[in-house]
Amino acid sequence: MTRINISGASLGVSSATLTSAAAITAAFGQQVAANDQGKTIETVTVTDRRLTIGLLPEKLLDTPQTVNVIPTEVIKEQGVTNLQDALKNVPGITLNAGEGGTHGDLVNLRGFSAGDDYFIDGLRDTGIYNRDVFDVQSIEVYKGPASTLFGRGTTGGVINQVSKSAQLYPVDDFTLSGGNNSEIRGTGDVNYVLGDTSAVRVNVMGQRNNVVGRPFARTQKWGIAPTYSYGIGTDTVFSLKYLHQQEDDIPDYGIPFLFGAPAPVSHRAYYGLPSDDRSKAEIDVVTASAEHRLDDVFTISDKARYGHYWFDSVQTAATYGTANCFNGIAPFASTALCASLPAAGRSPVSATNPYFPIFGTPLNQIVVQRDRPSGSGTIATMMNETDLTAVFSTSDFHHHVVTGIELDKEDADLTRFVNQNTVITPTPLLAPDPHESFPGHQTTVRQKPITKTATEGVFIVDTVDFSELWNFVGGFRFDHFGARFDQNLGTPSHFRHNDNIGSPRAALVYKPAANSSVYFSYGTSFNPSAETLSLAASNQGLGPERDRTYEFGGKATVLNGQMALTAAAFNTVKTNARISDPLNPTLQSLAGTERVNGVEFGAQGRLTENWELIAGYTYLAPHAVGLIAAGVAGPIPNTARNQGNIWSVYDFEEGLKLGAGLNWTGRRDAGSDTLSVPGQIIVAKVPSYATIDAMASYPVTDNLTFQLNIYNLANAFYYATSYDTRPNENHVVPGVGRTFLLTAGISL
Repeated sequence: MTRINISGASLGVSSATLTSAAAITAAFGQQVAANDQGKTIETVTVTDRRLTIGLLPEKLLDTPQTVNVIPTEVIKEQGVTNLQDALKNVPGITLNAGEGGTHGDLVNLRGFSAGDDYFIDGLRDTGIYNRDVFDVQSIEVYKGPASTLFGRGTTGGVINQVSKSAQLYPVDDFTLSGGNNSEIRGTGDVNYVLGDTSAVRVNVMGQRNNVVGRPFARTQKWGIAPTYSYGIGTDTVFSLKYLHQQEDDIPDYGIPFLFGAPAPVSHRAYYGLPSDDRSKAEIDVVTASAEHRLDDVFTISDKARYGHYWFDSVQTAATYGTANCFNGIAPFASTALCASLPAAGRSPVSATNPYFPIFGTPLNQIVVQRDRPSGSGTIATMMNETDLTAVFSTSDFHHHVVTGIELDKEDADLTRFVNQNTVITPTPLLAPDPHESFPGHQTTVRQKPITKTATEGVFIVDTVDFSELWNFVGGFRFDHFGARFDQNLGTPSHFRHNDNIGSPRAALVYKPAANSSVYFSYGTSFNPSAETLSLAASNQGLGPERDRTYEFGGKATVLNGQMALTAAAFNTVKTNARISDPLNPTLQSLAGTERVNGVEFGAQGRLTENWELIAGYTYLAPHAVGLIAAGVAGPIPNTARNQGNIWSVYDFEEGLKLGAGLNWTGRRDAGSDTLSVPGQIIVAKVPSYATIDAMASYPVTDNLTFQLNIYNLANAFYYATSYDTRPNENHVVPGVGRTFLLTAGISL
């Protein structure tokens, strides 16, 4: 899908207007304007902050929705290099561990998966990869269902990365970083002015590092992002942008759960096979945009994107499976003790004959299999959207109308290999051997699914100012979503799927004063069966899941507009979640319910001229029916009830900056099952944790600044991500240990 932001006044989608909005959101008084002779800094209060999504034209203060903005200054101060670390500044987000060879950015937003809800400059970023922030100006997180604005998905919200764009002033910024995690990272940001209205900008990045506290895990990546813009600041603007990123990582699938909690093993226990495990990706995204201001009323724009996402994944994780169907003495090749167990349910019968470990089994008698799913493939996307914006008045009403049409095609061509879990000797739970011999890289193909989707969408959104006190937003979008699935290997399977869905949106805003607003909003979204470019016999005949949110909130700015305060209460319900059909376990049905009630509070801006602050807190009350079994109530996996963050930096007069922050995530339910203890629901828990980060920076000269970042200052041991679907297949990944990172920043 695509999302173009256009507006003749303050929104725009062109690189010029996107740049203006991004610069403002990147704030705490950062540079937003400059001339050819030198950078002239102009400070902007948070009262004037606007978003980069053209369908939300009002100032952030008057936008009837919870939106968290991570500005470039915070990204720089925290020294974060990837999107997931940057999202620590947003309450209500929890990180998911991969499953079945899955990799890349996997998060829950307000309790719902946001795996397909990533955007770059308002256009969907479909690929499966770990997103770096070397070309990111700011990050906007839009909370709540928003299919009217973004199309499919968006149950919990949307994560939009605002990229750096060409400017009419020179930029020559470079960084070089090193740390006790063996990190070496370099970045470059160069902007060259070509003429009165044209410029080119290039961002580059290269990085290699290990992970403190986790042996063998490694990150290795590089990227380049050039952009060219012509007509900056005029009525007609053209922009062309290219993003290329490659990664070649050694993944970490962590440790298994045991008896409803992370297994009590060494913090450094590693169950992978690092000599062969890899998570590779190569990303190419080309985006072209053009915007023309026709007159004082109308603006038309068009934006097109081609994306090519390649991946190759070989990842080893611990799983119980049939490993514990063998006693601690017999070799793996012996006769399975589980053979006599019933095929359905396979409930454990004794400590020496379990399909998975049962309560009371001594740890030294437990062994784990090497679960080794692997796959490769490409995802190719083509999208185009044309929008027309009209800004006009009728009688006493002022309108901002955006209407548009969207065309989108996404193809996934995948290869799945046979899992090697039955041919690799199980390893002891307490002493896994990462150097164990194995048959080598799997080359036997088991599936070659091809999924093609096509979306045609039309929409209209009208923001109406009735007076200085009242504002109304109304919108509607209609989507035709079609999918085709073909799998010719082995037993052929072919499916077609079509959905026609309407998505309404409405909000009312009351502005009692110039520095405050109160709003009530209603939004919807839909999740088709092939939303994540996957379709199966179990769901190909199902309609889309439907979601809706009611949100009541308030916003205000204080301290002369330098500090923004927000508060909201919300109710999000998925009324027809896909679950296993109780009458036919081989199929799914739309009979489940997922509900999250919550409140959120936030503060962002400056307490004084030199004191910056960003803070937030979310309380979520998740509840589901049908996820465990039809009609059975239970939790929504990996959703923390309590979560909070704070980051604060003080800038001393002599240039020294000192900062610190706290991230706290309460206990969360990883998953639940009815097999561990027949007749009971066992819920696996992930413990709560808090980490402290700190930073110090000092300008040695006008052109050279040193910055020291310390992550997890107290060296707390915690679990950052988790995955749990059944007692014999699950894992939880520990977070990083205390890490020091020293960065030299050079500005020419």
